[in-house]
This record gives sequence, C-alpha cells and structure tokens, in this order.
Amino acid sequence: MTADGPSARAYQGAVRALSLFFIALGAVILATTIASGGGPLAIGVLMGVAFVAVGAGRFWVSSRGSGPGR
Repeated sequence: MTADGPSARAYQGAVRALSLFFIALGAVILATTIASGGGPLAIGVLMGVAFVAVGAGRFWVSSRGSGPGR
C-alpha cells in the first residue's frame, strides 16, 4: 500500500470530516450556551471553544499533508 492509495485518501477524508463535525458541534454548544444566557466563563462556552479549537487544529494539521521532508 502506498501513502497515496485509496485507503490513505479515505483516512484523510474521514479525519477532515470529523474535524468539521467537531467545529460544528462546538459552534452549536457556543450558540446554545450564549442563547441561554451563559457568561464568558460558563462551562458551555469553555467547552464550545475547546471543541472548535480541537477541530480547527486537527483540520489544520491534516491539511498540511505529508510530503517529502515532513
């Protein structure tokens, strides 16, 4: 199996889809918490920010690729 084979592309697609899901979930948690009157240190705000950060970080890492020298 090569690094550019179909299973590697499927893995990268799954990683990016899960990353986008985490970003969306974090945004929903943030919106729900803020709509319910949560303040900046409410647990929902902190969790929402954490989910968005984890999703964005994972998406960024997966989009860097694995070319030569990396």
